[in-house]
Amino acid sequence: MKQKQNAPLWGAARVVPALVLAGSCAWAQNELQAEIETELAPVTVSAHGGQAVPYNDTGVSVTVLNPAELRDTQQLYNVSDALTTQVPGVYVMPGGGMNQRGNASYLVVRGLKSDAYTQTMLDGMRLNSGSGNGLVTSNVLARANTFDLGQLELLRGAEAATYGGGCMAGVLYMQTPKGAGKPSLTLFNEGGSHDSYLGNLTAQGEAGKLAYFLSATYEHTNNDLETLGKGKVRLKHAGRYTNRAEALRLDYALNESTHVTLSYRREDADYAYRDFDWSSYPPSPAVSPYVFISNLLTGKVESKVNTRYSTSLMAGYYGSDSSMPAPGSPYSANLRNVQVEWRNAYRWNEHHRSTGGLAWNRSLYTADSGSGTRNDSRSLENVYALFAEHVYSPRKSWENSLALRWDQSSVFSGLPTARAASSYRFNRERSRLFGSIGRGYLAPTSFQRSNSTYVSSWGALYHGNPDLDVEQNLTVDAGFEQEYLRDHRASVTLFWTRLEDHIGTEERADGYHYINAHGHSTAQGVELALRGTWERAWNTGYSLSYTLTQPKSGDKQLAETARQVWAGDIHTSPTERFTTGVGLSAAVGRTDWNQQRQDNYYILRWYAHYTLSEHLRLHLRVENLTNQRFVAEPSWVSDADALLNAGTSVHAGCTLSF
Repeated sequence: MKQKQNAPLWGAARVVPALVLAGSCAWAQNELQAEIETELAPVTVSAHGGQAVPYNDTGVSVTVLNPAELRDTQQLYNVSDALTTQVPGVYVMPGGGMNQRGNASYLVVRGLKSDAYTQTMLDGMRLNSGSGNGLVTSNVLARANTFDLGQLELLRGAEAATYGGGCMAGVLYMQTPKGAGKPSLTLFNEGGSHDSYLGNLTAQGEAGKLAYFLSATYEHTNNDLETLGKGKVRLKHAGRYTNRAEALRLDYALNESTHVTLSYRREDADYAYRDFDWSSYPPSPAVSPYVFISNLLTGKVESKVNTRYSTSLMAGYYGSDSSMPAPGSPYSANLRNVQVEWRNAYRWNEHHRSTGGLAWNRSLYTADSGSGTRNDSRSLENVYALFAEHVYSPRKSWENSLALRWDQSSVFSGLPTARAASSYRFNRERSRLFGSIGRGYLAPTSFQRSNSTYVSSWGALYHGNPDLDVEQNLTVDAGFEQEYLRDHRASVTLFWTRLEDHIGTEERADGYHYINAHGHSTAQGVELALRGTWERAWNTGYSLSYTLTQPKSGDKQLAETARQVWAGDIHTSPTERFTTGVGLSAAVGRTDWNQQRQDNYYILRWYAHYTLSEHLRLHLRVENLTNQRFVAEPSWVSDADALLNAGTSVHAGCTLSF
């Protein structure tokens, strides 16, 4: 369905320098007078209790991305790159280095790096528990692709009232697409540097009351790592990575008001992790296979009872197994999550609507390490949640919301969270003010709050602490968005987060003890963004974002963060069949795991694709055009063993569609 309306800020993913903008104002002014039909605004299904509402009706900071558009236009094939180049306030730290696929990727949102601070959701299933589960978010982010996603959202800031624990930085929401239209088949193939190959087969469509989507992806690369040491030693095939991922979604309409959705996703990946043999001292370099396998199964029934009331019941299972039989430090971790959620939505009148429901999440996380002796760290948690949100719109252009949630856990006592948000559009809806305030938490795991001890893979002894308190945060953000020309928007967002009772460790004579750190940490800053399109100027699009962050703990910058992050892209289509573009990502003021300063970097990319016929398209891309070499992964042993990024790589392929 189409309608005449202003284009949303996040509807396009595109960038142009300011000088190009200034030189094109005359063209844009002519376009301003034209009547242009645009697609309906992208909607967020996560910001307001699962209701699909236009993103610019929410008061929270949320970016809604279209994976198909990013894939087909900008040749962004993995989620990590999509977030890095398209979402303000995001800094991604791949453990294996830039353009080196497969190792854990750490998501830093507005200066908050902890893997437990960002809740990952897939098809409505929350993958982390309220107290975090190892490297769940990092593992998912390292390997997720855009071929089997229909919607990708990142909610930043005050989201705890909607999703409970583990959301202090935000929520990463992903969804398998629903099949639509006539049956179709798409075959994607691409090969390139580092012996890399990426292939995908997608079949989707509708047959009567049934809609189906099926995707199978295979990825392989050798990475070919290098160290910072003398001579930059090349570790050929030391970062070898393979992954097989499948996704299936079935939608069946029982009648006009009720339909059922089933989804299944599977992943089987391994990465040749460059580690060290910890059985000797000093440890010697070694390569360890890191295996990651996951399965996700969800089912959902949705029913529109009448024009005012709708209800849904969702149940899901997520299991993941990771292992690394490293010399002297074998390691494995297993996660089993079960979730049931009942959600209801009621529209009282044109000014009031409410959502609310109940949820249960059971999470069992087990880590096993040690040499010859089994050393288990088990974290079993049952969380029962009661949540509600009310939205009040005194007028069509002004929306206010209040969300409340109560989590009762087997690990900690009941915790209430709350979020308030407001969004006001004016100046013929060309301008928008928005803001939110909320409080979230991260609870200690069962082991951290126990009297047990645990021997890590490298022999360190960890002691639980029954007196541990829950870590909490207070987040505030406020922003302004302006459509300065038709289909061209700018925004500025101020944010501030304060962390209290941070859960960390303290080294003592008998090992490491979990403690609540004294004082507090803060992350504050500003996000700036420009986005727009010129449909009549070769269908040119652009986006540019800049984030300045001050993540501090005392007088030091928080570990593994960046103070300044840039991202940009500009692409154009001189002919209907040919599209080309360039992209930029950069980070300044980086720190490593020990809060030590790291080198800055910038990465340029170029891409192009040409449509030969309705069935065949050719594509080419060059990553890291200027061959930037910088530290991508610091070493725990010595600076000389730090890993560099991958350098320049070239990739080419084709897409067949039937």
